[in-house]
Parts: sequence; C-alpha cells; structure tokens
Amino acid sequence: MTGTPAGQDRGIHVSGHGTFTGNAQTGDHSSASFTGGAEPADAGESAEIVRLREAVEALRARIRDLAPDELSAAEGTAAESALAEVEDALPDGSEAGQGRVRNAFFTVSGALASVASLAESVRVLRDAAAPWF
Repeated sequence: MTGTPAGQDRGIHVSGHGTFTGNAQTGDHSSASFTGGAEPADAGESAEIVRLREAVEALRARIRDLAPDELSAAEGTAAESALAEVEDALPDGSEAGQGRVRNAFFTVSGALASVASLAESVRVLRDAAAPWF
C-alpha cells in the first residue's frame, strides 16, 4: 500500500478483470485491501465441479460486460439467480442437486437466449454442466 501526501489528489485505480464493489474512501487515515481471483477450490471438489464453477464465473463476467440495451434487467436478474442456483446445487452431487443444476441451466439459457454475444459462454456453461444432465 502506498500513501499520498496530505493535500494532494487522491484516486483509485482498478485494473485487470476484477470488479470493484463497495465504498471507496480516500483520506489521510483511510486504507484498503484487495483480494484477487476466485476462491480456491475445495480440495475435495471434483474437476467437474471446478469446471462448472469457472464457467459460471466466466458467464457472470460476460454479463457484466454487456451494454444496457443487450439484456433487460429482468433477464439479467433471472440469469444471476439461476447462476447462483447452479452454484448452490453443486457440492453434494445428489439427485436433487442434479435436477437443480439442470433446471438452473435451462433458466440461464432461456434468459440469455436472445443475447447473441453470450452464445459461446452459454455453450461453455452447458458443456461444463453436462455431467448433471
């Protein structure tokens, strides 16, 4: 962390593929920390679960990059809710989880079907979700 002498301009620079969420404060006594990258995968998670989690995060990133006129707020909310459902359904691999992953994928693909620029990301998600079909 570096400091800026009192009275000089202060700013925040964010680079890379991350996002900034929360309050940004500057001042003589302010501080910030950064944690980058995805959460490390649980050592007990299979390669299929890790692959699906990565596909979910990649699709979220693509959705964030869309222009406001490419995806309605309702479609975006439905897609985000379904992506969260995919993640919530994963850890135990039970039949109920399998059905939840499948249903959530169908919700995501339905919400995003009209967005041509997301077709490749949705295909990657479908391929990653294949073990749960």
